[in-house]
Amino acid sequence: PDDPHWLSGIQCFVRSSMVEVFSLTEEDIEEGDDQYDNAELGQVGIRCKFCAILQPKLQPKGYVYFPDSISCIYQCVADLQRRHLISCPEIPEDTKKFYKTQRGFAAKAEGETQQYWIDSARELGLIDVIENGGVRFFRDPMANSLADDIAKERSGYDGRTSSLYHHYDKMSLVRPSDRSVATDHVVLLLHQVRPCRFKNSDRRGGPGSRGRDRALGFPGIACIHCSTKNNFGRYFPVASKSLADNTVNSIMSHIYGCSRCPEAVKASLVYLSHRSILQKVELGGGWKKTYFKMVWDRLHIERAWIKKDANDGGVNIAEESIAEAIKEKGDDESGNESGIGSDMEDMVKAAAAWLTDRDAGNGTTQTVRTRGG
Repeated sequence: PDDPHWLSGIQCFVRSSMVEVFSLTEEDIEEGDDQYDNAELGQVGIRCKFCAILQPKLQPKGYVYFPDSISCIYQCVADLQRRHLISCPEIPEDTKKFYKTQRGFAAKAEGETQQYWIDSARELGLIDVIENGGVRFFRDPMANSLADDIAKERSGYDGRTSSLYHHYDKMSLVRPSDRSVATDHVVLLLHQVRPCRFKNSDRRGGPGSRGRDRALGFPGIACIHCSTKNNFGRYFPVASKSLADNTVNSIMSHIYGCSRCPEAVKASLVYLSHRSILQKVELGGGWKKTYFKMVWDRLHIERAWIKKDANDGGVNIAEESIAEAIKEKGDDESGNESGIGSDMEDMVKAAAAWLTDRDAGNGTTQTVRTRGG
């Protein structure tokens, strides 16, 4: 659905109506001719969809190409277009007539166009085979991708109070209504993290540790794929601004390199980075600040996740820990007056929520001794 924004008219038409990708089967190898001699079972090829339905003996030379990698797919389609499609006798007349009116399939793709071909191939479920070369499917290409699901949710949510959207996972920081106020890329990225609490094992020590370490129990976010295996992928921003500016970039870098994160998630995230360029324009300049302030409030103020997080190794923050966190924040940013106001406001609101729960007799709050004893 994003092709028209990044590709020329003829590229869109060739991709949608003239060529197809396929995975080589045993039947193909047995019935095919020498065009499959250098290909292996399961390898992905690109072929003319009109010649593909012919009997193997009637299929012309050059109607199929096997790319060495997903970065070669554009070149394979370009070669197929110049050497076969332009003279293929099996193409219906109406299709051929429209095809000849189109222009813009350059011999070599550059910049964003080339990257879109690569990223859309991954989104389809294609991946390079390192051992033997070539391309294979890592998932069923006929099934919806995560990007497809996000787009379907966006089109299905109209902001009304439908019972379908009343229920959500309270351990998630994403809500159904977020589809209208954030990019699909950010929504899918935040689906890859969950709330957590600062633990002793999160302390790093060493130079700069005072700025990095937090009070025990301080809320943060952790990668859902590996946070239970080690202490990587855990982040504890001190304010909504740092969440939006720094933490999100750190999460993104972690997810792309996370060995436990499924390839389907990484592929859809990369693909949605193209869509997000257009969505950011639609949302306007202040969307990021507004949205991550909402996410911060869900983590620190609303805290719908807190009852389910009893086994996350931390306890609720009492006033001593809160005061310490606020003091550290004030000390770290004493020379940056422009950032103190909003960040301190976030911390004060979070502190007020914790203390209100404690004073109300919240059973999950742990009593902490004062410094005097």
